[in-house]
Order: sequence, then C-alpha cells, then structure tokens
Amino acid sequence: MQHVRDLLDQEIETLATRTNTVISANTAAASEWDFEFQTFGEAKLSEMLGAAKDFIRDMAIGTAPRWLSFMGRSGAGKTHLARSITRFFKSEAAIYVEPVTGAHLGRRGGFIGWRKVIDRLRDGDYGIIDAVCNDWFVALDDIGAERASDFSVSKLDQVIDARLGKWAVITCNFSREEIAEHLDVRIASRLGRGNNVIVDGICVRDYSTRCQKEVA
Repeated sequence: MQHVRDLLDQEIETLATRTNTVISANTAAASEWDFEFQTFGEAKLSEMLGAAKDFIRDMAIGTAPRWLSFMGRSGAGKTHLARSITRFFKSEAAIYVEPVTGAHLGRRGGFIGWRKVIDRLRDGDYGIIDAVCNDWFVALDDIGAERASDFSVSKLDQVIDARLGKWAVITCNFSREEIAEHLDVRIASRLGRGNNVIVDGICVRDYSTRCQKEVA
C-alpha cells in the first residue's frame, strides 16, 4: 500500500483529518485570494471567476458543503481555477482550530485528474477511491476524459454519489447534457443537486490564444 500513499501525497496531497465538520477558515484571505485568472472582458470567463470566488468564500465562512462544476470547451481555464481553489484549501482551510478543545486539526483533500484515478484503479490501487470519495475537499479534474467503459462510469457514479454533502470542484469538457448522453444521466442530475453550482456551456477561445491577442 506504500505506492498508494505516495500517489496520494503527490496527486491528492492529503492531510490527516478527524472529521468533515465545517469550521470557518480565513474569510479575509478568501476575499483577497488571487486566482491569477484573466477574464479579458468575456462574460463566461467572468462567470467562472465569480463562481470560484463564491466557492472559496462559502468554504471560508463554513456554509454547508457543495460542489462547483466547470463544464465546456478545453483551454478555457477550468483546470486553472480548480487548481487555484485547491491552493486556497491547502493554504487557508486544510488546518483549523477545533472550537471546544482548541486543538489544531487537519482536513484531507487536494487535486487529482479523473484519468489518473482510473489508471490507478486498473493497476489495482484501490485505496485511491477511498480518498477521492471521502476527503474533506476534492478537485476532480477532467471527468469523462478517459475512454468511457462500464468500469469507469460505475466508478465515477460511486464517487459522485459518495461526495454528496462534501466540498468538491469538478471539471469536464462535456456539457451537462453531454454527460447525460455519454456517461450517465444520474451523474448529470447529481451535479446540479441542492446548492451545487454549475458553470455550463463554456465555449471561449483557448487561453494561449487569448493571451497572444492581449500581448498583440
């Protein structure tokens, strides 16, 4: 199991945790967090950035856990925002003070690509699924990127079901409608359940192209 622990250290970067109880993090840090994300005046990019800001604010003040899903064209900055939210988690929310005892406790969580999860499962590293299902926060990148199979869809369904009521960021190059068509209608449904937020229909120029235009 050592290789599983090494993978989690590298990919999901876990911290010891005792509970999934929500405790307020640094709200000032949330309001000042630099996502290093340019919107170039585009409405959809502004919507993405606004949703990311709302997400870390809610995480910081201790609202009920929810998901944020970015869905649409590749190269828009979905993964960039997911990684930035993960940096906020590690910096401001991974360690908290238990209000009764004053003890400093840790929360597990981090960023991992769904294709990596599937590859490790196929290699027999089943320990990773427990972390992805149960960690306090997970940024799950690029669901549906692997070649869909009954195995991969069933595992994604397992993760999606297990993460209800926990903090999660999900990115996908499919729209929600395409997830229902190509993966599973139940997965598409859960993405919008409760207070979960979806930024769908992301269709903007590739980030590198936008940057070149800005420089020009």
